[in-house]
Amino acid sequence: MKPVIDMNREYGLVFDGGGARGAYQIGAWKALEEAGVKINAVAGTSVGALNGALVCMGSVEQAEHIWEEMTFSNVMDVEDELMERLFQGEIPLRVLIKEMWQKVTDGGIDITPLRKFIHEVIDEERIRACGKEFCILTFSVTDFRELDLSIEEIEEGLLEDFLMASAYLLGFKNEPLHGKTYIDGGVINNVPTNSLLKRGYKDIIQVRIFGPGRVPRAVIPEEGSEYEVIPRVSLGSILEFSGKRSRQNMKIGYFDAKRMLYGLAGSIYYIEQTHEECYYVEIMKNIGELEKAEYRFKLKLPLNCADAELFLAMLEASAKLMRIQKYNVYTVDALWDKVCERYELLMETGRIEFPKFVHALTGMRKDYKMNLKGRNFLTLKDYTPAEIDYLLNLAADLKEKKKRGITGNSLKGKNIALIFEKPSTRTRCAFTVGAQDEGGIPTYLAGDEIQLGHKESIEDTARVLGRMFDGIEFRGFEQEYADILAESSGVPVWNGLTDTYHPTQCLAMLMTMREEFGYLKGLKVAYLGDGRNNVATSLLIGSVKMGVSVTICGPKQLWPSKELVEECQEYAKESGAVIEVTSDLDGVKGADVLYTDVWISMGEEKKEQERERISKPYQVNKELMERTGKSTTIFSHCLPAVKGKEVTEEVFESEASKVFEEAENRLHTIKAIMVATLGDMEEA
Repeated sequence: MKPVIDMNREYGLVFDGGGARGAYQIGAWKALEEAGVKINAVAGTSVGALNGALVCMGSVEQAEHIWEEMTFSNVMDVEDELMERLFQGEIPLRVLIKEMWQKVTDGGIDITPLRKFIHEVIDEERIRACGKEFCILTFSVTDFRELDLSIEEIEEGLLEDFLMASAYLLGFKNEPLHGKTYIDGGVINNVPTNSLLKRGYKDIIQVRIFGPGRVPRAVIPEEGSEYEVIPRVSLGSILEFSGKRSRQNMKIGYFDAKRMLYGLAGSIYYIEQTHEECYYVEIMKNIGELEKAEYRFKLKLPLNCADAELFLAMLEASAKLMRIQKYNVYTVDALWDKVCERYELLMETGRIEFPKFVHALTGMRKDYKMNLKGRNFLTLKDYTPAEIDYLLNLAADLKEKKKRGITGNSLKGKNIALIFEKPSTRTRCAFTVGAQDEGGIPTYLAGDEIQLGHKESIEDTARVLGRMFDGIEFRGFEQEYADILAESSGVPVWNGLTDTYHPTQCLAMLMTMREEFGYLKGLKVAYLGDGRNNVATSLLIGSVKMGVSVTICGPKQLWPSKELVEECQEYAKESGAVIEVTSDLDGVKGADVLYTDVWISMGEEKKEQERERISKPYQVNKELMERTGKSTTIFSHCLPAVKGKEVTEEVFESEASKVFEEAENRLHTIKAIMVATLGDMEEA
C-alpha cells in the first residue's frame, strides 16, 4: 500500500486529552512510525502531553509496554480490583460514585501515584535531545491564563512538574507546583493545534480521543495540510485505566491511523480499495434498481448512493454478521472471499437466517467472473472500463507474486509468436519475460525474417502461424496488419505497437498512476507534444474510459483527430472525465501527471527540424512541472527519451519521474494480458 499523504513533508503531531483513552494515540503513532512518516514536532495536553513525551523519547515498544502495564492505581489512589469489577459490571456504579464523592469532598482524588508513574517512565534528557519540538499546554489558575510551553521554555528538571500540571482534571487533588495552582490544559484547550501553527508548523496530524474540554478553532495555512486519526468506535471511559482496555485501544488507534495513511475504505472494516467504480457497476448490473433501493434502505444509505458505496456497505454488514475479524487490512476481494467462505459454512448448518442482501452479495461472487479467454488486445476501444480494471488488478497481483519469487503455470506449454517489424527494448523484453514467467515458450520473429505481406499475404501468414502458435504479438507499422492477424489466425493477437495505437503502454501508465495515487477516477493527465501519435491516442482512449481527465497540449497541427476526440467524448460522458485539446501551456494546471513522448516518431525522421521547432515550447521542464500548481505531480514517458529535447534531464532524473516504474509495469501489464486472454487462470 502507498500512503496517500505526502511522505516528503514533515508533520507536527497533536494529541488531545482523554485520560485512559490515550493508549489509542500510541497505537496511531506506531502506524505512523511503521509507514516512515516524519514527525518534527509534538503538542499535547493532559494525557496527550504524556504521550507526546513518549513520542519524543522515541521508543514505540517502550510506550506500548507502559500502556499495557497501566492500572487504575498507577494514576490515582484507588483499588484496582474495585475499579475492574466496576467496569466489568460486577458492582453498581453508585458504589464508585459514593467512594469517589467522598474523596472529592476530602480535597480531591489523590493522584500521587501518577506523579510517581511519570517520574519512573519519563526521561527528560532523552526528550530534550530528540530533535523534535515538544509543546505542553496547561492552565495556571493562579495567573488565570493558558500556558503554552515548548520544552525550551521549561527549566531543566521541571518537565515532570509541568506534565503533572497539564493533567490535573477537576476532581483531582490539586497540589500547588512552585507556588502556583494548575488545572488540566484540556479544560481550556483540549486540541492544541495552534501551539504548532503559531510556531510555524504547517502540516499537522491530529490524533483525537475526544476527552472533555474546549476545542478552539485552528486555521491551517493554504500551503499546509491537516489529517485526522479519529476513532469510529467507543474507546471506553476516560478513567478505565486497565491493560486490557489499553491493548484494545492501541489496536484501534493503529488501524485507524492506517485508514488515514492509506485512504482505506470501510466504516467498520479496513478495506484497501483495489477496484475502480466501473467494477462495481459491472458486478451489480444484474441487481434491479428496486432491489438496490431496498438494500440501501436496509443499510441506511442515501437512496442515490453509487454502486460502489452500496457494495461496500453490503460487504461490511455481511462480514459483521458473520463475525469476521475486524482488525486487519483486507482487499475488497479478500474480505469478499472470507464472507463467502463463512456463508457456505453457516448455511450448511441450516440454522442461520441472513438478510436478503447477504444472499445477493454471495450470489454475485458465484455469478460474476471476468472471462477474457480468447480475446484479442488490439486497442483499448475494445475493452470496457471494468475489463481494464480487471487487467490492472491482475497485473498488480502478478507483480506482487513476482516480488515474492512466485511464478505461475498459466501459460505452460503455450507457444507464443513475437512479430517485430519495429525494434524494441521494453515490449520485446516484457513479452519474453512475461511469457517465460508463466511457463510459456516465446519465439521471436523479425519482420524481415518472415513473408508478412510480401511474398505471402498477411491472411495466409496468419493462418499458418495460428496453426503453430497459441498466441501472437505484433509490433509494426500498420494497424491493419494487426487486425488481419486477429481475424485470420484463430488465436489471440496482442498489439505491441502500431503507428495508430499503443494500448499496452497506456495500461502500464494507468497501473503506475494507481500505484502512485491509489486510484484513477478524478485524476488528470496532461500530454505534451504530438497528440496524434500512438501513445497519445491510446492514453486518451484508456484514460477517459477510467475516469481520468486528459489535456492534450501541443501545436495545433499535432492535435489528435476530431473523430477520435468525439469518440472519446462519449467515453467521458460515462466516466465523468474531461477532455481538453489546447495549445495553451496553462492546460497543465491541476495535472497529476505530465506525460510526453519523443518529438520524432519512427518513420518521420525527415521532419525532424520542423517538428523540433514547433514542439520546443512544450518541453517538460522544471517550470512546466511547477505550472501544474501541485507538488505531487509526477512525470512519465514511454521511453526511449531524448533528454534535452522533449524533457530536460533535471525532470527526467527527479524524484517526480516515474519513467522506470512505468517501464517495469510494461512487464506486469503485458503478462496480465497474456494470462487473461490465453492462460489457464487457475494456474496463474
